[in-house]
Amino acid sequence: MDLGIDLHAHLVPGADDGSRGPVETVEMARGLAALGVRRVHVTPHQFRYGNDFPAAELSAMAGRVAELLAAARVPLEVVAGAEYCCGERFVRALESNEELCTFEHDGRPHVLVEFPLDRTVAGVRRVGHALAWRGVGAVLAHPERYAELGASLERMHAWHEAGWLFQLNLGSLVGAHGGEARARARRLCAEGRYAFAGSDIHRPWDLERLRLSHAALREMVPGGVS
Repeated sequence: MDLGIDLHAHLVPGADDGSRGPVETVEMARGLAALGVRRVHVTPHQFRYGNDFPAAELSAMAGRVAELLAAARVPLEVVAGAEYCCGERFVRALESNEELCTFEHDGRPHVLVEFPLDRTVAGVRRVGHALAWRGVGAVLAHPERYAELGASLERMHAWHEAGWLFQLNLGSLVGAHGGEARARARRLCAEGRYAFAGSDIHRPWDLERLRLSHAALREMVPGGVS
């Protein structure tokens, strides 16, 4: 897990419940860079909050963020992405072979997928198989947050073994999403289940919690993060 890569950040101004404008975007990006982040994946919510952006528009959004940061002299590489919410709309996109906004990892396209946080998690394996059939790798956003939604540790192990890669929400390590998510995040970290870390940053005030999270992870996995 490389702390220099932030796989999950809501930096696109006005795209979702994240950054409210260019000033906040630059402030958050500057804070991430100060923490040692080299590359940030901008991941607006997709198929949630009414968002249904074409892949080309998601790429254009990332381009605009890159231009904004370059003008502000913030040394961050910006990668286009999305946080796809798995529901009826996402299933239709898979069934119709709709273009997705992917990122490259190990020579293969991948997407970041979250499951709704207001219901029991279902269909993880089926979605993973559908993505694999298209040649796309599946990355599960913040699996530790599903602990209260019927996702036992055994189920998470099964998802991981079925090919899902896991993305840690760094704030989970310091209780940002509650005690159960904190315990689960620390357990999955100890087991080496996470491939990626993400800030899931929405506002500039999230930066202080991220500083604590980076310190906590380095303490938990000495020599295991970069």
